[in-house]
Amino acid sequence: MRAVTTTAAAGLALLWAPYDSGHRGLRMGAGPEALIEAGASERLRAGGHEVREQEVKPTTPWRAELRTAFELYQQIATKALTALSEGHVPLLLSGNCSGTIGILAAAQGNHQGTGPRRVGLVWLDAHGDFNTPDIDPWGFLDGQGLAMAVGRCWQTLTSALPGFVPLPEHRTLLIGARALDEAEEHALDTSEVTWLGPDLARDPDTVRAAFEQLARDVDVVHVHVDLDVHDPSVAPANSYAEHDGLTAAQVQRIVRQIAAHIPIGSATLASYDPSYDPAGRMRDTALDLLTLIADIALPPCAST
Repeated sequence: MRAVTTTAAAGLALLWAPYDSGHRGLRMGAGPEALIEAGASERLRAGGHEVREQEVKPTTPWRAELRTAFELYQQIATKALTALSEGHVPLLLSGNCSGTIGILAAAQGNHQGTGPRRVGLVWLDAHGDFNTPDIDPWGFLDGQGLAMAVGRCWQTLTSALPGFVPLPEHRTLLIGARALDEAEEHALDTSEVTWLGPDLARDPDTVRAAFEQLARDVDVVHVHVDLDVHDPSVAPANSYAEHDGLTAAQVQRIVRQIAAHIPIGSATLASYDPSYDPAGRMRDTALDLLTLIADIALPPCAST
């Protein structure tokens, strides 16, 4: 295991984008605001962190899924790049998974005088998000987020994001995915993305080996968590929840294993629909996970 040093960041930048398919506050778009209202910032501050909270909004009043989505990615990228340049760790609460594209652009564009960093991506999700417009049977942009990240689709629009460069597929690790379309699964199987399904994700030795390999190729990693990577027995994260998922403890263990090998430079929690969580169990699971990631990426003593 290589030595992993923590960032010398000044604090946390908590960004929240309460949109699902271009609509504010609907379905999974209600999740970021629910987490904010549940005290996400206050909880991080209570843990000893300086927190700057900022809502992400589209730049034009007209709403359309594709246009609005890329306006949000642009704003996420700009705000995250500013945060990184000022020494803050960006944490994104996003209605849709594809908001991570903006954070990745910022992570790649933030050199701080050190030259380009090799950015890696760990994507925890019940789904592959590896569809492209040509093979997507649902026509759902948010099912194409990981494919966008590695440059398989929407190249003209992603190239307009400040700092964005498609990630090499071998720098990407998909964990927990178990619900994929046939064409999507074929695309993933023939790619260089490392895919650990639920059984492999539950095996600490397999996960450790995957992170040891990833650590040879990257300098810093973005951690993306679609909350439906959890099993619905924890609580359904959204309408797309799938059985045979991971427990909260297993997801937290994976995050700790990442940090044991690679510095965590930024993170996304996505796809929480509070209407499927009347008891607030997934809300609390998400807040616990957010706190863990914050403490790992920026130990409280480093933010004071």
